[in-house]
Amino acid sequence: MEREPDTDPIIDLIPAMVWSATSEGMLDFANQHFLEFIGAPLEEISGVGFYKLFHPEDTQHLASEWHEIMASKTAREVVGRLRRADGKYRWCTLRQKPRLDAEGNVVRWYGVVLDIEDRKQAENALKATKTALAASEENLSLIINSLPVLVWSARPDGSADFVNQSWLDYAGRPADQILEWGFLDLYHPDDIPGMVDIWKRDLEHSDHTVLKGRIRGADGNYRWFYFAGRKLVDANGVVRWFGVNIDIEDLQCAENALRESESALRESERNLNLIINTIPAMAWSCTPDGRLEYWNQNLIDFVGLPFEEIVGFGFYRMFHPDDVERMRVSWEDIIQSKRGRPVDARIRRADGEYRWFNLRQNPLLDSDGNVVRWYGVVVDIEDRKRAEESLRQSQSDLAHVTRMTATGELAVSIAHEVNQPLMAIVTNAGTCLRWLQPGHTDLEQARLAAERIVKDGHRAGDIITTIRAMAQKLPARIEQTDFKPAVREVLDLLRGELQRREIEVILDMSDAPIEVIGDRTQLQQVVLNLVMNSAEAMTNSSRARRIALRCAADEQLVSVSVSDTGRGVPIDELDRVFEAFYSTKADGIGMGLSICRSIVEAHGGRIWASAGENGVGSLFTFTLPMLEGESTHGR
Repeated sequence: MEREPDTDPIIDLIPAMVWSATSEGMLDFANQHFLEFIGAPLEEISGVGFYKLFHPEDTQHLASEWHEIMASKTAREVVGRLRRADGKYRWCTLRQKPRLDAEGNVVRWYGVVLDIEDRKQAENALKATKTALAASEENLSLIINSLPVLVWSARPDGSADFVNQSWLDYAGRPADQILEWGFLDLYHPDDIPGMVDIWKRDLEHSDHTVLKGRIRGADGNYRWFYFAGRKLVDANGVVRWFGVNIDIEDLQCAENALRESESALRESERNLNLIINTIPAMAWSCTPDGRLEYWNQNLIDFVGLPFEEIVGFGFYRMFHPDDVERMRVSWEDIIQSKRGRPVDARIRRADGEYRWFNLRQNPLLDSDGNVVRWYGVVVDIEDRKRAEESLRQSQSDLAHVTRMTATGELAVSIAHEVNQPLMAIVTNAGTCLRWLQPGHTDLEQARLAAERIVKDGHRAGDIITTIRAMAQKLPARIEQTDFKPAVREVLDLLRGELQRREIEVILDMSDAPIEVIGDRTQLQQVVLNLVMNSAEAMTNSSRARRIALRCAADEQLVSVSVSDTGRGVPIDELDRVFEAFYSTKADGIGMGLSICRSIVEAHGGRIWASAGENGVGSLFTFTLPMLEGESTHGR
């Protein structure tokens, strides 16, 4: 279909949807803006094809309007919904005008389509707002008349110009007997002078009023009311007062009863305070956010500090400097979790000496589970702490004896392990000298022999260093260590003994370093004990003697397992093998696995025993926490 070339450039620039149709109403032109809006070429909408652009609910109406316009040859505005290129319908207004010939016949129709979606939405919103406003006014009136209080409004001079239905129902009078100054007839005669003075004073000098007085009801009885009002000025500067009268008769009676009970309550509090301050314990209480608000006299006397210095968060100052940050973190965690748990810390006594205490606390919760207050006690555990330290020292001494015993039992194998690199050193030294003799000089061969001497010397030194660490009686050194070389050092130490027993060792460890925090010697002792237990379990075994040592790590734990093909541990004894002095060996003293458990648990780990694969042998597994920030995924 041909467009009119002489008008296209201008029409396409018009910011409106322009169209034209034949005298019979057949669409034969649409400007570019129109085509872009509907997202279709002219060929699809020409003729009567434009009807498919209308919303199905509007098509019949718009078609009828168009036929009436063509019949009357008179233009008028028509509103309907057109489908946009994205498939959405938008409200539009369709305007048209005919071009007539000299006889008044229609030669052509021209028109525009204007998008009025925003206007339509605004009109709908306005209608909705008016409807909501009318409903709101009706609801407001209903609410005011339904409120269980006496609502009123007054003029600037204090005379009433409105009372709600509750006012009328309470007084049992019509509104004309209460409005203006008629409400004063209902006030108690003894209250009127004071109430009127306050009312007039507030009218002149304040923007609100508050007072109490008695009002006579329909039954002739007076009841106490609380009066509250506020001055409001509207946009036109008109001043009015609005307020409510609230029935407080029951409250007034309760206040009288409360005054009588307050004296008894104060006496009860005095007695309770006396009891708390005289019991042989140190008690305290805190606010929900953890601020100290009460501490009994016993604890104040112990720390020798005035309560004013430890109230709030000042109580941290009485702890040992090394315990303050740990106590702060623990207390904040307890506050957040709303669950009490015992915490140990050192508290400075009035004479400057620090003693260990156990701090216990418990929250008082409301019906919604919110903390109302924290209550707690402080218990002296200095003697217990000293006993625990003595026990730890005894365990350390026992572990040292066990290491020395194991080292002694392996003396022959260790000597063999040390002798091997020493003999290699002697051999390589002779070779080095031979290559340095005149006539046989070969510096490269001599250098290689010297390097072998250094290597074998380091190997012998490593074995001796491991034996020395196992034999020394030193306090635990908790530090970062790579667990893999520590395991290999133990296996190097046991190589001769395991070869003598004809035991094959399978070592399965990842390539990445496995960093843990702990005492290297103690952790090596655990591995040594487990490997030697497995070796001894395969004594006189007819099966292939094999020990599998596997070490793996995830993002949180290091898992170490030692399995063997020995006689295994009876199922009913798996839970007892870690008990002190319990042994499945005839000549065992039953301390090796007990020490292993103490060491592993002291490092924050766990150890357990189970049956081996397919019921063959035994499997001992222990876990240790990974060094924070380390994982196999990050390497």
